[in-house]
Amino acid sequence: MYNQPSREKYLMELQENMLPFWEKAIDRKFGGVFTCYTNEGDRLISDRKYVWSQGRFLWLACKLQMLKEQGMVQLSQHWKETIDATFQFLNKNAVMSNNHIVFALERDGRKIDDEMDKSIFADCFYVLGCNAYSHYMKDMEAFEHSLIVYKTVKLRIENNDFDSEPYPIPAGYKAHSIPMILLNVVEELYETANAFHHPSRSFLLQDTKAYLDEIMKELAEDGRIVEMKPAAWNNTDTLLSRHVNPGHTLESSWFMIHSLRNLQLANEKDYISDISKLAMNALTIGWDERQGGLFRFVDKEGGMPQGELIGTPIESLIRETWDTKLWWPHSEALYTTLLFYEKTGEKDWLKWHKKLDEYVFHTFPNKNKEIGEWIQIRDRNGAPLQKVVALPVKDPFHIIRNYILIIQLLEGKNYYDIG
Repeated sequence: MYNQPSREKYLMELQENMLPFWEKAIDRKFGGVFTCYTNEGDRLISDRKYVWSQGRFLWLACKLQMLKEQGMVQLSQHWKETIDATFQFLNKNAVMSNNHIVFALERDGRKIDDEMDKSIFADCFYVLGCNAYSHYMKDMEAFEHSLIVYKTVKLRIENNDFDSEPYPIPAGYKAHSIPMILLNVVEELYETANAFHHPSRSFLLQDTKAYLDEIMKELAEDGRIVEMKPAAWNNTDTLLSRHVNPGHTLESSWFMIHSLRNLQLANEKDYISDISKLAMNALTIGWDERQGGLFRFVDKEGGMPQGELIGTPIESLIRETWDTKLWWPHSEALYTTLLFYEKTGEKDWLKWHKKLDEYVFHTFPNKNKEIGEWIQIRDRNGAPLQKVVALPVKDPFHIIRNYILIIQLLEGKNYYDIG
């Protein structure tokens, strides 16, 4: 039964159903975490380490340790040494001589020939993790290193000199995922720079505004965020240009709301209003009225994605998986609805949170409490699927991050207070 959202509920979910699973997944020999589990979480199928997930785990470990030191969560004594071991593992093994970040490593850190410089997203999540480490450990050298990798990422994107596996961006299209992830990265860097009184604060704040406006002024149209915007006007009726990713819109929405905290714009209320409309539209057209839950992809007018095909792998992904129900959009939606309720006071957001809460906690948690976590990948009816989403991993990031965000929101603190 649904009750008003409470800090205690999310603390309990975090403490009892999430942390036990991931504590057992920590690699105490080499650092980092094992993530290549089955969807049910009952079996580890590879000890390979994808840097995308390792960077995310380092971020989580730092934030959780901060919560522990505030007396809010209980963690074993291993977490602090895990933070250092994971940072050392990544810093030693994941960085190439040109400051690009490798995609995957063997358990002991050995590089893999065909898993090297494949995705700018691995670089971004590496920066998120290392920056969180530098903030928690008050390590200026680690922060300077994070800045160097970020500047390298930024230059590569400006020069269109990057890959974006597992979702290559088709030629002639601008992807929302790029300014979206950069906005998240630069927000985190700014907060650490601010804590250090570092001179990079000025340009990081400028970058924050630039990424915010890139999304709101170039990619927001027709009440939605365009995931793949074509350069040519006559390509606007393709499946790529018409499809909506509800989870991405919701996640991007809270990134943008968080960015306003630092920008302190005179027209902040206008931004909040415009962003909230994008998020509400994503919920409305993304919701499955028949079975409940959020679709992975929908058409801009709702329902199955439509439009002309140009023959790219991502189109096949959209068409074949559009009606699946994934863990991460739902965890993002739980937080985003509460955030917009807090920002606007509009009760429709609380109604949406109730609807999501009832669906999520009925559908995703693993009923086997000895395993815990969520069974993250589901079909339209909510049944578990053994499919790969992005990486062949059970990723720890979205659910725990959103639990932390919700706990902080209901505590009445800013997200960065734990820093």
